[in-house]
Amino acid sequence: MSLVNKMANLAIRAKVAAKLPTRCNLSLGNNVASVSFQNASVGAPSSSVVQGMNLRSISQMTNTGFMSTTYSQQRNQSTAATQPASSPLVEDTMLEDGTVIATGPDGAKYAIPLKPLGNYSHKRHAPKIAPHIVKARTSQLKTMPGAAKNIRHSPWRLNLICQFAAGQTVNDALLQLQYVNKVKAPLVYNLIQGTANSAKTKYDLLPSELEIVECFATHGTHLKRIKTMGRGRAGKMHRRFSHMRVVLRQIDFPLKIMQSTTINERQQWVKKMEVAMEEKAAYLEEKREIEELEREAEAMKQKKLEEENK
Repeated sequence: MSLVNKMANLAIRAKVAAKLPTRCNLSLGNNVASVSFQNASVGAPSSSVVQGMNLRSISQMTNTGFMSTTYSQQRNQSTAATQPASSPLVEDTMLEDGTVIATGPDGAKYAIPLKPLGNYSHKRHAPKIAPHIVKARTSQLKTMPGAAKNIRHSPWRLNLICQFAAGQTVNDALLQLQYVNKVKAPLVYNLIQGTANSAKTKYDLLPSELEIVECFATHGTHLKRIKTMGRGRAGKMHRRFSHMRVVLRQIDFPLKIMQSTTINERQQWVKKMEVAMEEKAAYLEEKREIEELEREAEAMKQKKLEEENK
């Protein structure tokens, strides 16, 4: 190969490598977060995927659940004091391209554009978030374990249902388990439903805010029985028993949206986040009304006791 061809190949490789991002960096703060992926060869940021804003005044932060601000809320509540003029995002252009404002479990606000890959339309070229950032975010999420022991069923057969449910959101798993043609599918359904109820009681987390991160079955204590065989012989027969474990975890919607590799996947997570927000708001309002009625009933009871004592 001539020297000219070698130089041309090197130039082409350098040009291609300069266009392929390899790592996505996420900088976290109390109220501000930004994501950018760096070039493989040069090391300089080539494009910005997510840019952060200081939006604490837009909505009150809550300890449970996720919140997202709408365009009208931003227009009514954001002011010049909370939104500096030098901010990379402007209020009027925020939602024209489908940008989503979401709140993570650490209280940070995220402005996430609709197109997850920007100029990169192939999944192979999608920017990736560093594993230590994903681990740091997931470690802040709340989890709820559940277990069922001594199930009279083979663990191999039970694992077929568990593997089907693992990795899905709780709402999707409960919906699809109703149509699974397996004997123990209702048992897995009841275990997931019971664990979700426990999470609601302990952490005020609704099923729309939970996903199944673990669901598997292991061997239990088997019963040994005699197996009748030919020529007067006897063999062993095991009656299989299983133990099942499920772990539900709070969903980090901003992280799921940023990890989406296609527009359709991102839109699905945005819809799930909106449904979770609506259900959460309705649940908190109902809980507030119940607490108010309980306080009124307690006040009436105390008043009645005072009148009887007089």
